[in-house]
Amino acid sequence: MKPWQWAILIAEAVLLVGVLGGLAWLLLFHLPTPVMQPQTVTQAEIAGSAPAPTGTPAPVPMALFTPLPTRTPQPTNTRVISRVALNQGAIDQIEQQVARVRGIRPRATVPTEFLTRAQMIDTVRKGYESDKQAVNSEIVLYRALGLIPAQAQVDSEAMIKIVAESIAGFYDPQDKRLYVVSDLENLGADEKMTLAHEYTHALQDQQFDLTRYQNRTQRQTTDLHLALSSVAEGDATTVMSFYLYGNTTQSEWNYLVYRASFSDRSLITATNISTRVNEISYFPYLQGAQFVVKLWLDGQGWAQVNHAYADPPPSTSIVLHPERYLTRYATPVPVPLPDLGPVLGKGFTPTIKADTLGEFITSVHLDEFLQDPERAAQAADGWEGDNFSLWQGPGDQQVFAWQIEWDVPRDVDEFLEAYSALLRKRVGAGLTVEREDVNLRWYSGSAGSGLIRRGRTGEQTLVLWGPDKATLERLLAYIK
Repeated sequence: MKPWQWAILIAEAVLLVGVLGGLAWLLLFHLPTPVMQPQTVTQAEIAGSAPAPTGTPAPVPMALFTPLPTRTPQPTNTRVISRVALNQGAIDQIEQQVARVRGIRPRATVPTEFLTRAQMIDTVRKGYESDKQAVNSEIVLYRALGLIPAQAQVDSEAMIKIVAESIAGFYDPQDKRLYVVSDLENLGADEKMTLAHEYTHALQDQQFDLTRYQNRTQRQTTDLHLALSSVAEGDATTVMSFYLYGNTTQSEWNYLVYRASFSDRSLITATNISTRVNEISYFPYLQGAQFVVKLWLDGQGWAQVNHAYADPPPSTSIVLHPERYLTRYATPVPVPLPDLGPVLGKGFTPTIKADTLGEFITSVHLDEFLQDPERAAQAADGWEGDNFSLWQGPGDQQVFAWQIEWDVPRDVDEFLEAYSALLRKRVGAGLTVEREDVNLRWYSGSAGSGLIRRGRTGEQTLVLWGPDKATLERLLAYIK
């Protein structure tokens, strides 16, 4: 393994220290569309100007890409020299190094501002209040996937604090400013790493127009949002890792490993949300970085990565398997699913009428019950497209209908077996086998009733989850 590849692995490990907010990804600014070709420096210039190691400690890479809806202004103070002015030399140096590593000439100066940790908590709280409906919709979806217990209450205040503590900084493509969250007077290790990550986003915005990248498609599904985010976040995480390798001494590597060893993923349990939701938060950073590195190596530099802003991966499946992006690029298959309203009746209302989970969240959903990441990933591989709807009924009843298209019949077999095992665990006490044959597996219990049916086309599966057997009988007869 090359030294810079090891640096990426270390950066990813340390990233887990900060990204503890299971719902933090909901507050990410949805990524934008490229409108211009990047103006880059040559590979020879990059190689000739690689920064030599300095004594700068490598900070914990905790950073969100985007702004939150509302921001609390900094209070005035009696400081003779502002924190920005005090650290301007270090800021300028980091920006110069990042621009050379990324191979992009800055087109404009990016102002930097500091927020205190208390201000960040207040900002997240206000952001949550202004976007509560969207956050609550995601909570309902997590319940449907079993990532939140059916009757558990989500502690919103704990969630707000975890999200706020997870944010070390962000770049705002609307006001073109970079924000660093810190209570320190001088830039520490965390702040310097954050600047490297976030300044990369500023360069992306100047060259590719992140706001338009966000609006690339009229209908952004859950899966597409994660895939689009993976380009910009994977790009920034990779540059951050290169910066880390070029500006870190051995003692500082030891410090990073020390910090990573104290990563406490259990904090999210205060919100009653499964720790596997963290994997969704990490996806654009970790899987995105692996995707970007694959493109970087294949194109011998940044050209292929730059192209990804004009032609981004259309699904998490492509991000997970970057060789498919480079060889047999394919868009997800449209999957039909009828409106369930006529059969469910007036007592049910749609929380999500139509959306796509994608290969990655499918694997997270499976792993929550199977507790076997390898089997979950294998069962989700072969995904070609999906469509689901989610309905709420009296007494917090949920109805979840999910149709998936697969590549070949073998993929259907693998998923059917894995999902059957999931349902056996999920239905709870008093397991009753309603039907179990080669085409249909149907189980009921104290927690509800669920089934998986082999599609009539040979490459489809239908998943239904509901409060009781009678509800699923009506749905099964209705969905052809």
